[in-house]
Amino acid sequence: MEKRRKLPIVMLIITIVIFVLMGISFALPANSSSGNILGTVLSPVQKFFYGIGNGIGGFFDFIGDMNNFQHENLELKDQVNELSKQVRELESYKDENERLRSLLELKSNSQEQDMVGCEVIAKDPGNWFYTFTVDKGSNDGIKVDDAVVSGEGLVGHVKEVGHNWAKVLTIIDADSSVGAAINRSQNLAIVDGDLSLADSDRCIMSFITNDSSSVVVGDKVVTSGLGGVYPEGILIGTVSEIKSDSMGYSQYAIIETAVDFERIREVMIIRSNR
Repeated sequence: MEKRRKLPIVMLIITIVIFVLMGISFALPANSSSGNILGTVLSPVQKFFYGIGNGIGGFFDFIGDMNNFQHENLELKDQVNELSKQVRELESYKDENERLRSLLELKSNSQEQDMVGCEVIAKDPGNWFYTFTVDKGSNDGIKVDDAVVSGEGLVGHVKEVGHNWAKVLTIIDADSSVGAAINRSQNLAIVDGDLSLADSDRCIMSFITNDSSSVVVGDKVVTSGLGGVYPEGILIGTVSEIKSDSMGYSQYAIIETAVDFERIREVMIIRSNR
């Protein structure tokens, strides 16, 4: 214990002596023999302390650089977040422009039909649009059973009408039924909404004959014009699967709808003359 107590004192004395000798060496003329001897003896010690000083200085420089790096990192993160926000906004504007362009093309290609553009203002809870409300109504000439379309294809029909609003029932809703035709073969069928398929933008097409050539995977399905609700020739979707009923007497098909029912924002309502 006694030796441990004395060790710091001895080290302190040695350090003081070294610094005194260093001071003397600086005071002596460089070309004197005493100065040369002290310089030779103290040179390793001076080198040691010089290295320590540089190390300490470098350490504090490193700490300063780290603070600068952290500050720059925060600024870069803010810039990345701002750029990400701008990219999301630009993508949103791009999607909106594409939707509006497709609606304008639809209207220009269907000049014989009386259409009015509408914006969705409310919908069912969840992601998919089984029914939704638009911002036009009877004041704009909209009636119950008017067909509703988008630039991609058939959306549904008007179910209820107010003075400045209308509620739309979409073709993926379980209560929906559409007279259809297979575009290639012109065979008639019925496309119904199905609760188990609605969340994946699919419907069931039934009343298909068992003729293997009547429908194949990839066939386009359009409205038949029968029933008085939907005009003829509006794209409903594409056949993705063909199945037979349990008795094997008839076939039914799964239809991938042309419309993305998760992202409906604007639609066109075809005003009828009824």
